[in-house]
Formats: sequence, structure tokens, C-alpha cells
Amino acid sequence: MGDGIPGAAEGPARPVGAGSARTYVTLDAEGTPATVGVRLDAAALDGLPDGVLPVTEAYVLDLPTEANSTPFDHVTVDWNSRGHNPEHGFDVPHFDVHFYLLDRTTVESIHPLAPGYFQAAPRLPDPRYLPPGYAPDGNPLTATVPGMGLHWLDTTEAEHHFTERVLYGSWDGRQAFIEPMMTREWLASRPALEEQLPQPPAYQRAGLYPTTYAVRWDEATQTYTVELGGLTMREAS
Repeated sequence: MGDGIPGAAEGPARPVGAGSARTYVTLDAEGTPATVGVRLDAAALDGLPDGVLPVTEAYVLDLPTEANSTPFDHVTVDWNSRGHNPEHGFDVPHFDVHFYLLDRTTVESIHPLAPGYFQAAPRLPDPRYLPPGYAPDGNPLTATVPGMGLHWLDTTEAEHHFTERVLYGSWDGRQAFIEPMMTREWLASRPALEEQLPQPPAYQRAGLYPTTYAVRWDEATQTYTVELGGLTMREAS
């Protein structure tokens, strides 16, 4: 917990690799959520699933009830042993941290065999609900990832060796998630990153939305944190 943050609430721990991960919410002096994030202990980067073929493992993390005034329902930490989508350089071992705005049942129902899939998949949100410069990563019917949604990439970001990026996601005309991605190698370097989070011009529902994004190593607690901060009330429009 950083200086000036008088309180925090944590979700239950979930085994990840040889360690564990859990969500947290920090609160300001009035008890209003200021940040929401995921904390992984140092051992979570070791003993991760791997094999001859690529392995993807999703660790579902519940949020504490103090997150109810944010738009987020739950978080998943997805481990990709060989990565995915080489077109963007994502074919290296990395983590996807999905902060989902959709409930778990809806996310799990995103599958080509589910009724209504082929009507819902191409239904995109109004552009004002995504940050300027973000665009779908392919044709929605073929690029939508089962159990996740359609990923949107920042087209204004210069192509470079992938270490970390922030993606957005959609499903059935709604914003589905905000997704920091980072390589295991970069996270293990114990980075200290904090930057502004790209903002959409409008919001589909009211809540406390993040304006910053940070990834840090905390020497005192021996943990990595992936955090969405600067939570600010936004009205639906």
C-alpha cells in the first residue's frame, strides 16, 4: 500500500505458478476506491505450466466487495507459455491481465457454439466507448477469442519489441475488459512503470473508471503489482 493510502481490501488468494495472486482495492480517506489491481508474489513467476505445445492457463480472481463502485466484475491472470498472435510480436511467454467489465457467466458463454454467437460477435460498441486510435484486432467473427472477447489494439503505438501493452476488449456491443499484457521476462526485471491510461470519450455505464496504469515491484512485500489507478467517477452517456 502506497504512502497516503489509509486503507485497502483484498480478494482471496489463488495459486499461480509456485506462488499466488490476489486482487486488491485501495481506498482514500473517505473510503472511496482509488486503485484496483492484482498482486503476485515473487514465486508466482516460477513453476508455471509449460510443455512441448503452447499452454494457456487462466487464473480467475474475485474482487473484494469494495470494488462494487467500479465497473469491474472480476479479473483473470492468463499465462501464455509460448504467447500468441505472432503478427504483433506476442508470441513470447507472457501474462494477460484481464480486468473484466462483464460478469463471469457472460464471459464464459463467448463461444462459437453458443446460441446467438454469430449475431453478437460482429456487434461492435459505438466508437466513442473506446479510446481514440484503438481498432479491432481483425474480423470480429474470426478474431473474437472464446471465453474473452474481441481485442482492440492501439494503432497509434509504434511497433517495437513487445514488453508490455494495454489492450481493450468488447463483446456484443459492450466494452468487455481492459487488459494489460506483459512478458514474463519484463515483469521479472522488477519494473517501475506508471503512465496515463488511454481514455474513451464516453462510457456505457456509470462508475469509477481508471485513468492510470502501473506495474511495480514492491521490495518490502516481495510482490509484483499490476494496477489501474486514478479511479474517477464517470457518468453513462
